[in-house]
Amino acid sequence: MYCVSAEFQNDLPLKGQRILVTREEGPDHSLSESLIQLGAEVHIHPLISIQPPDSWDSFDQQINHINQIDWLVFTSRNGVIFTFQRLAELNLSNEIFQSLRIACIGPATAEALLQEGLETDLIPSIYQSEALVQEFQKMKPDGLCFWLVQAEAPRSILQEELIKMNAEVVTSTVYCNRMPQMDFSPLLELIRLKKLDWIVFASASAVKNLCSIIPKEWGKTWSSNLKVACLGEITKNAAMEQGLNVEVQPEVQNFEHLAMAISDYVSKQGQRI
Repeated sequence: MYCVSAEFQNDLPLKGQRILVTREEGPDHSLSESLIQLGAEVHIHPLISIQPPDSWDSFDQQINHINQIDWLVFTSRNGVIFTFQRLAELNLSNEIFQSLRIACIGPATAEALLQEGLETDLIPSIYQSEALVQEFQKMKPDGLCFWLVQAEAPRSILQEELIKMNAEVVTSTVYCNRMPQMDFSPLLELIRLKKLDWIVFASASAVKNLCSIIPKEWGKTWSSNLKVACLGEITKNAAMEQGLNVEVQPEVQNFEHLAMAISDYVSKQGQRI
């Protein structure tokens, strides 16, 4: 948990904006860095911890029956990352997937796959499971076998709809979203003292976890001064169900566009004053 900000150029669009980032940050996809470059004061307090599954049995068994699979489906960038980490542990190369057609939920997931040397055959125009379902409906998947590589306890719509289309579906958990084991009192103090302007969520799990640590005695007013930016429709819906003020959700679901959408919102609000 830490705070960083740009200490130069007072004319940056997010100068003076105090933004809470609730995800673990990596050097390859840093939301915080994008916000800092735009002038924001960024407070990083991860509310989810991405971890390997408790068991790899399902994944390993499916690898041994890879010739039965027609489509490999990745519903997140993390799914790609953990899949290829497991392949490395098994001393297997990406060639094992060469005969499969591959679908990815969005461009960030497809980019992660490309970094592993594989191209994506299908990306829906809207980056969510419902849109993937529509794309699969067009190809009449009756009799085809789909391997869904996903998080623990995922949304069930993709699996359910494929089964309705008489497709065979197998699933494997390759990562889990856990609540970090840490002291959240510094984060709660920031919120209590109203030292934040924005909260940024990249997953519904982060929304759920934040709301679970808010003291009950704070009631429903603790977020009244906070604006919320969300990555993805599912995350936005989760935030709105908790009564949060969602002001920003970029059309293109990646961190660069999320940072720019916040910047655009702040600029427009400044012009109205």
